[in-house]
Amino acid sequence: MNKIGMLMIGREVSEATVWERAGMVAEADGAFDRVASVHDSFWFSPLQRQRNAKWISGRLARFHLAQPVLGPIGQNVVCAYLQMCPGDEAVAQGWIEGAIRRENHLPEEHDLAVLIGAALSSNETIQRLLAELYLSQRRSDFEALQTYRRIWQTAGGLSSELIRPLCALLLDEGHINDWALEVYLRGHAQGDAACIEGLAAGICRLKPNAGNQSLLSAAGQALSHMSDDQVHDLADRFQPPASDRSAEKKPRTGRSSTLSAQMVFDRIIRICSQAGAFGCLQGGRMVAWALAKPAKARWWAAALIIAAIGVVVTVDQWSSRPAMPEVPPSIEPLETQPQVVTDPFTIQVAAYLKRDDAQRFVDGLKAAGVDAFWTEAKSANRSWYQVKVSHFATKEEARVYGESLKTKGMIDDFYVANYTP
Repeated sequence: MNKIGMLMIGREVSEATVWERAGMVAEADGAFDRVASVHDSFWFSPLQRQRNAKWISGRLARFHLAQPVLGPIGQNVVCAYLQMCPGDEAVAQGWIEGAIRRENHLPEEHDLAVLIGAALSSNETIQRLLAELYLSQRRSDFEALQTYRRIWQTAGGLSSELIRPLCALLLDEGHINDWALEVYLRGHAQGDAACIEGLAAGICRLKPNAGNQSLLSAAGQALSHMSDDQVHDLADRFQPPASDRSAEKKPRTGRSSTLSAQMVFDRIIRICSQAGAFGCLQGGRMVAWALAKPAKARWWAAALIIAAIGVVVTVDQWSSRPAMPEVPPSIEPLETQPQVVTDPFTIQVAAYLKRDDAQRFVDGLKAAGVDAFWTEAKSANRSWYQVKVSHFATKEEARVYGESLKTKGMIDDFYVANYTP
């Protein structure tokens, strides 16, 4: 049956290819619908259907990407295929190019872009397209910043059209480090006047070292026409005024580890399978015992079993009668209930491949009185444990608090990220 199904699918795919090459999209779409119907029919076993899924999904994804407009159905097909095969360069490039032209994107699309970036980290074309996509959405999360830096360090670097929006993004977010200073220098060389604030902040706040000595020297030459007071005024303008809100934050308690739903489900399946095997064994023994007895004894045994089942059902029905409704617990007054945290921002200060390293850094920050915790982020083939600090109502508060931790030497760098309680 699997072979017959494959012959049917092969014939429909060949017909769809002919219609597609002739420019008859509706006929090709109908042929692909028949392919999907055969794939979901009784001809295939579950294992064979799973083997065919990637090939058929890839063929459908290429068909939809070839159309002038990628509709909702095509979007779902392409995204589903890339979730299975994020390393398909041709489909990934076509999807990202279409995503750049669109204005609004779902959260699942952002996650898919991160998955593609991790699977094709060595493909410069894909990485450049991802950087353009992230800049069009003004993304400044950790994955987006890593993509910008990855392209920046390549031979070609970012194109001149993307330098100005990258400078504007880093200035708005308040980033100041060696790489950000290099970006501000490139933007200033292209005539972006707003970059002088970033240059001034780099001169005043970055500590000189062997890696940034030439950058600081170039920034000083770019601002040589200004006095020291003017440079410090620009640096102060770069950093938003401090707020006392972050100082009022109380440290959060550590998160208790809970058993995942998948582990619970697997345990239930294992228990049920063991119970089923035990029941089958006991049932077989009972049948063998009954067959060894005379006919009259077997009738009496069957009657006793039926009577026992009736007693069990009756007792179960009697015990399952609804009990008296319990009095619900009293609800505490609104003033005494804990407030729900709705602050949308936090700062990420580190990322580790090992959970123990992240927990060790969190413990050190908590010992110093910092509200720290870690979250897990998964890519195509690895998991990252991101260390984050506190939660804030605005990005400015998050940047101010992060800069204070850098000044104290407690962290090396940070990024403003979305806070998820």
